Amino acid sequence: MGYLVLSVFTLFLTVFVLIFYSYLFRNTDHDVSFFLSVGIISIIMNLFTNAGGIYELGFLYLGLAVLFIPLGFAVDAQETIKFYTSIGPWFKKTFTNTKLLGWQIVSFLFPAGAALYFAWYKDEDKHELAVECGKCALWGVLCIAVILWAILGLVL
Repeated sequence: MGYLVLSVFTLFLTVFVLIFYSYLFRNTDHDVSFFLSVGIISIIMNLFTNAGGIYELGFLYLGLAVLFIPLGFAVDAQETIKFYTSIGPWFKKTFTNTKLLGWQIVSFLFPAGAALYFAWYKDEDKHELAVECGKCALWGVLCIAVILWAILGLVL
């Protein structure tokens, strides 16, 4: 059971590493394609090892994820610090904006956020709301995919 928990934790940590290196890819001129490709391969291999019941290999994927987190400082220390310092304000901004919070929750949980994005995007009054609904819909799809991936890896 302990290895099973390790595999699921490693899956979520690898997703965090992918988000981190995606941020670095977007905000720096450094080539981080190696880290992104190894992260994607690690997620796929984690699924297959979970499906095969070889949970002990979770230590390998955990080691890769834990190694890649501090390597971000070697790639670009300033942008890495900006990434980590932006997490708290992002949560605060996202969850304290009561004007948009209901729409964000609905968009995150249901695919309706994508429809709201396309319906309201050209409307000047609702453009900000459309963008927020679209972002939340994409994050919702990503989270649902990761959760389904973890469940399929454990059930298969």
